Amino acid sequence: MTDRTEFLQRSIADLDAEHAAGDLSETDYAELKARYTAALGRETVPAAGTKSHPRRSALVAVVVLLIAGIAGGLVAQMSGERVAGRPSSGSIDEGTSDKLARAQQLVSEGKVLDAVKQYDAVLKEDPKNPVALAERGWVIRNAGLVDDGLKYVDRAIAADPSYPEAHFFKAMILWRDKSDAAAAVTEFRLFLANTSSSDAAAQVQPLLDQALAEAEGRAPAAPTTVPQQ
Repeated sequence: MTDRTEFLQRSIADLDAEHAAGDLSETDYAELKARYTAALGRETVPAAGTKSHPRRSALVAVVVLLIAGIAGGLVAQMSGERVAGRPSSGSIDEGTSDKLARAQQLVSEGKVLDAVKQYDAVLKEDPKNPVALAERGWVIRNAGLVDDGLKYVDRAIAADPSYPEAHFFKAMILWRDKSDAAAAVTEFRLFLANTSSSDAAAQVQPLLDQALAEAEGRAPAAPTTVPQQ
């Protein structure tokens, strides 16, 4: 069982529990469960007749490791720095900081619905909070709701065009989910232009190089290092 399969199964279980407790309407429950179930089906049942190109499979494996290192650790660290009070759009009060930190903790525990509730609580008070919008979008994208996730990430960018993590999330969605390497290149470059973290820049640069090579039809060079998870 892959981590993503386990993640989706856990999300469906959480959804069932929320519904049983009366915290979700029948309409929301039916729609969300259908989407999670469809995503789980795509994860566990390969499409008939599909073949994987060995070179592309190896590249994807490397990219997955890079994503895990960044999205699982480095992005959380950078988000934590913003939560601590340094978003370019203004300061974050203590209550909002606590909610965002709690949401990140819930995500790490696989409690997706509870995390989304925390993000929604922030957005109810501050509809243009770029951290909550971007992270909410990334969380639901990872649950298989790609288009919904992209909408939230786009809202984060509209709220604060200089928020780097939103550009990173959008780049990954465009590249890996939408197969649009050229558009992803632009977002990776915007991330690099706005981040103040040299560690983040060092880890994202290989992704930019690979996306650029793909957009130009060149064979990308394999990265020499993989971020620690």
